[in-house]
Amino acid sequence: MAKDTQRGSAVVNVLKSDSLVSVGKEYLELGIDTLFESGALKDIPLANTIVGIFDATGSFRDQLLVNKLLRFISQLSEISQEERIAMAEKLNEDDKFSGRTGAAVIEILDRMESEKKPEYAAKFFAAYARSEISFEELRRILVALERVPSFDLEKLENFSKSTINESRQMDESLLLAFVNAGLGKNNGGWDGGAIVPTSLCETFVRVGICVV
Repeated sequence: MAKDTQRGSAVVNVLKSDSLVSVGKEYLELGIDTLFESGALKDIPLANTIVGIFDATGSFRDQLLVNKLLRFISQLSEISQEERIAMAEKLNEDDKFSGRTGAAVIEILDRMESEKKPEYAAKFFAAYARSEISFEELRRILVALERVPSFDLEKLENFSKSTINESRQMDESLLLAFVNAGLGKNNGGWDGGAIVPTSLCETFVRVGICVV
């Protein structure tokens, strides 16, 4: 069985911490970007731990990753410590994350091109922690989140509720982006069909878009 990396183990410990709730609220109230740019993160113990994990004074990539992780954990602070601990244990029981939950979370966040996407990802992990979605749904939603352009996310809710006629009026590139992410499909109509939302799209919007 694969083992979590040192960074991964540290991330899991942060996710399980009883300090995450209060710290998460502080991030949200003061603004992560402000805290990050001012250097005030070093005065917040849990945040300072994360900065230390990634040596954020080093590479630009690590600085971006720290920012993403802070956004991720600040959103996860909305669920209880018990739920977060249960979530980590559940993830470790699944083959995809077995023994390397923290490393897998780092890899997922590192691939995201937008700072906003980690907040969506946290919503999906929280839904998994509450058993609102299955592990398979979580995996597929995270793949969809990675593939869909960040600037198209705000249009996803309207697409999920669109009629066939409304869908046909939408920009072709937008629809193809949703299809590529597994959030849209051709309905197979006799006249060439139309791009309609998939069930994954409906789950994506219900769990994440409407509440972010």
